Parts: sequence; C-alpha cells; structure tokens
Amino acid sequence: MNNIKMIFFLTVSALAGAVIALMLFFCFVGPRPQSAPPADVGKGSTLPGSALVPEPVVVPPGSASGLQREFAAAINNSMPAVVLITAQKRIGVVSPYSNLFDYRRRKIDYLDVPSGQGSGFFIREDGYILTNFHVVRDQDSFWITTHDGREFPAQVVGIDPPTDLALLKIDSKEKFPVLRFADAEKVQIGHWAIAIGAPFSLSRTVTVGIVSNKKRSGVGVNLYESYVQTDASINPGNSGGPLLNIQGEVIGVNDFILSPSGGNIGLSFAISSDIAEQVSQELIRNGRVERPWLGVILQEIDRKERRKVGLEYGVLIAQLYRNSPAAEALRPGDVVLKANNIPIHSPHDLQGVVFAAAPDSTIKMQIWRSGRKMDVEVKVRKSPRSWFNRNWSSQSGALPVRQL
Repeated sequence: MNNIKMIFFLTVSALAGAVIALMLFFCFVGPRPQSAPPADVGKGSTLPGSALVPEPVVVPPGSASGLQREFAAAINNSMPAVVLITAQKRIGVVSPYSNLFDYRRRKIDYLDVPSGQGSGFFIREDGYILTNFHVVRDQDSFWITTHDGREFPAQVVGIDPPTDLALLKIDSKEKFPVLRFADAEKVQIGHWAIAIGAPFSLSRTVTVGIVSNKKRSGVGVNLYESYVQTDASINPGNSGGPLLNIQGEVIGVNDFILSPSGGNIGLSFAISSDIAEQVSQELIRNGRVERPWLGVILQEIDRKERRKVGLEYGVLIAQLYRNSPAAEALRPGDVVLKANNIPIHSPHDLQGVVFAAAPDSTIKMQIWRSGRKMDVEVKVRKSPRSWFNRNWSSQSGALPVRQL
C-alpha cells in the first residue's frame, strides 16, 4: 500500500513539474516567429519602433570623379599661361675698387636688386602679360619666369592705376600659351573659383573656392571698382594672377584681401574680367586708358546732415579743379542728386556714371544749391595724361573722398 502511494506521489509530481516547465517556456521564450519578407526601406517605409527612413540621395556613378577631372583639366590647361613676376630696383653702391678716402674719386656701381614678386598671365601669344599695377609700381626692371622655369626680361607697356592693372611685354618671337576672358555676365554667385599664382614665391600654387559675390564695389581700395569676391585663398604673391572658372576662363585678376590680421579669412577680391579685358586692350592700343574727366573731389554726406536740409541722397562737391569740366557748371558746396537720371547715393555712383560716359559727351545733373534744386549740364573731357597717376598717390581707401 505504501508503495502504491509512493508511485502515485512521484507520478503527480512529475506531471506538475512538466506543466510548470511548459508554462515557463511560453511565458519567457514564446513561440518562434514566422519569417517575414524584408521591409522596403528605400521608399520612406516605416519599421517597427523606428522613424521614417528618407529616400537615399542618388549620386550618378562617376560624378565625383568627373568633377575632379574637370578641375584637373582646367588647372593643367591654364597653368602654362601663368607666370611669376620678379620686380627689381636699381641701387647704387660704392665700388670696392674706388678710393674710399676721396669721395670725388669714388666709383658707383649700379645693381638690380629683387624687391618684390607677383603673378601674371599671358593674354596674347606674342608675349603680353596682364598683372596688377601695384606689382610694377615704382620698380625699375622685371623678369618673367614661365611655368617651365625659363626666364625672360619684360618691359611695362602701360599702367592703369584706377583699376590697379598693368601690362608687361616680353620681346620674343616665341608663341606663348594664353588665357581667355570669361563673359562677366555669366559669372554667378556659387560658381567655382580657381586661383593660380605664386604666393610667397611658391609658383604654380592652386587654391579653390566659390564666387561669393560679383560686381562688388564701394570697397574703397581702388578708384574704379568692380570685383569678383571669392573665398579662394589669396596671399601675398597671388596679386596679378588669374581667377578662373571651371572651364579655365579668366573671371577676374586677383588683387587684394580684406583682413584685420593680414592673413586670409576668406575675403578675397579679383578685378572683374570685363574691366580687365577692356583695360588690357586699351593699354595694348594706346599705352593708357582714355577716361572722361570731371575734375572734382567728392565727399559723402552724413545722413543726419542730409535730413536737416530735406535730402534723401546726394554727394557733396568738396572741391573743383581749376579749368576742369566741372568748374564750368558746378560750385564747391553743390550736392549732386542725380546724374543722367540715376540717383546718386555715394561717390561711387557718380563715378560709375562718369566712367560710363564717352569723352566729350554731356552728363545731365540735378543738383541742390543754396536751398533749391536745379538742373545743369557738364561736358566731360579726356583726362590729362598724368591725372589719374598723379592723384592715385593721395588716394586712400580709408577716406570717404573720391576724385573724378
């Protein structure tokens, strides 16, 4: 009897243990899930517990490498036309063979000493090189180093200080590679910009950025301003070198940077291709640029001062030059309100109207004089040969004054 009870107890215990084990299995492990097809996550589908997955950006195969090839082609095709310009000053030194104790018999030897470097590029096969005026200013001689290391002497053909451009010429029968100017109207903000030059004498240096702005003016560095602004790095020695688009065309001539420290902070400026092309062609033809001359010194008027007399805009005639075209119709103290129906908000606005006029043409002006508005006409003439050169030395970008 006892054996039967023992067997019954063990049987019940075993069944109870089996039931408990099955309950624990289903509670903690659960049934094996059925396989499901993979979700389509490429079209914005939603996965359990996840956010919406956006459609992936489709990049055409080879586009990155294609862009790289375009850059390489533009740079490699343009590089042979870019040159290093070494400027020299002639100085006198006492010859070691002269009599040091008798100054009347001392012999002076003259030496050409390197005094600065810049960049430039060929614009014609017969050796014409465009660069900045400040690269050649107050220098006596120049040597051109081409991309393959050859050196040639060069002469200044012409200068144009108002735009900070100058033209050099190599006297050689060799045909040189040239760069072509881009259509300035087709340059757009956001386009690629490639600077080539010799910063710190490191020739064939390339930097890349974008066009940050175009036809930038009113910077106050040069007398006649229209710049392509870029964040491509430009440093001392880049002056006069080309700023290119991705097709290898010149969109500007690298000129200067704005920086509180003197280092590049992404504010670089190049003279716009339309101005560079026009000036270079006139320098080839005439050795100078024929510009209309007004003969005034302009000054901006403080907004508070304008409001006192009820004027919304205008610039002050601060000074007139004797026998100038302006002296025939204007007076010191006049305020120019409009020129050829264009409102004049700054000296740069009037400069644009004057420089756009042909010599010996008439500019119609609305002025404010002695408390009333009146209309006058000024016939501009060709500038005296030394006008812009003479007045450039006194021009300062820090002053709100502009000479025309």
